[in-house]
Amino acid sequence: MWGIVMAGGKTPVRAWSHVRNRRTDADGKRWPATRRRQPLAMSVVALLVVIALAAGVGCGFLLVRPAIPQSLRSSTASGSITAAKSRFDDARDVTVTVHTGTGRTVASPKSGTITAYGCAPGQTIDSGTSFIAVDEVPLLSLHTAVPPFRDLQSGMRGRDVAALNAELRRLGYAAPDGDAMTWDTILAYNALADTVGAARLVKDNGWTLAKDAYVWLDGQSVTIRSCVAGIGASIDVKSELLTTDSQSQSVSVTMPQDEVVAGDRVLDVDGRMVDMPQQTTAITDSSTLAALLGSDAYRQASGTAESSESASDGASDVTFTLQWRLKTPIDVWSLPPTAFYAQHDEQACVVSDGKPVAVTVIGSRLGRSMATVDSGAALGKVRTNPQGGKPCR
Repeated sequence: MWGIVMAGGKTPVRAWSHVRNRRTDADGKRWPATRRRQPLAMSVVALLVVIALAAGVGCGFLLVRPAIPQSLRSSTASGSITAAKSRFDDARDVTVTVHTGTGRTVASPKSGTITAYGCAPGQTIDSGTSFIAVDEVPLLSLHTAVPPFRDLQSGMRGRDVAALNAELRRLGYAAPDGDAMTWDTILAYNALADTVGAARLVKDNGWTLAKDAYVWLDGQSVTIRSCVAGIGASIDVKSELLTTDSQSQSVSVTMPQDEVVAGDRVLDVDGRMVDMPQQTTAITDSSTLAALLGSDAYRQASGTAESSESASDGASDVTFTLQWRLKTPIDVWSLPPTAFYAQHDEQACVVSDGKPVAVTVIGSRLGRSMATVDSGAALGKVRTNPQGGKPCR
């Protein structure tokens, strides 16, 4: 103990001591020093209790997990699944390219006064129909591969006669298959002329088909771009009647290069199914051409081609995409890849209702394999891990 001795020999007075907070009992005994740590100790204990409770709750969640709904449980947990069947048409994209030429002017073969005129931009004129009458006589519109340049009589031969016979046959009339103008040619032409009220070939004119007898079209079907004439107008031979859009010269098709499901296939043209084998590279059928040129896909694609056409000579290629699919969809079964065994290329086996079944794998979708049953039978419970499965073929 440190102290200060006062002058005069007085009793020292204690000024400071290292030992504080000591307590003395009734006998004068001193207790050990007690630090003020009780509040801190209680805080530590409380914190440990909270940690222990949190750990206990966490372990409870780990040990007692909520039940997984049946709909979310793995379908393969039990070792088998119920095979799901669906219809499959193996739809593929094919590229169609229309190679076009320049537009043309349709001229009158006769002079006179127009008394009927069925013309509107965007309208189609087909070979074998009539859109105009001159002096109250309808004029037949006809496409031939060789334009008319001479009058034709029975017994004459030539490429122009062969072209006339071919077009009459295409339109469904019994014209001969050859380059000779015969009585059958005359009968076929008159039958066609009667459908529109056009002038017939008669004895008075020597059964002659004059070169000005019909309006020549450069295609089996043409689309009107603009109408030049009108009812009441006086016209001369070679007067302009209307102009047409660019005429398609040919249509090519690019098929998928990968393997497709075997079977008859069709091209989907605005909901109209057109037969089209896999080996198709060009389209020549007139009805199919008309459907393609009238499709929404062609109109949209040709709209972007018009700008380049106006800057050139009018010729351009129009390319668009259509769906090409199986004509008759097939039944396919969706299975996990592990369900197959003894697989060689596309042929494989599965175990259905405990029996080996031969299947053909045709593709995959969303992590599942699609297969057809070779026998056409239905699949039931399919084993997902068929180790040691018996041969199916």
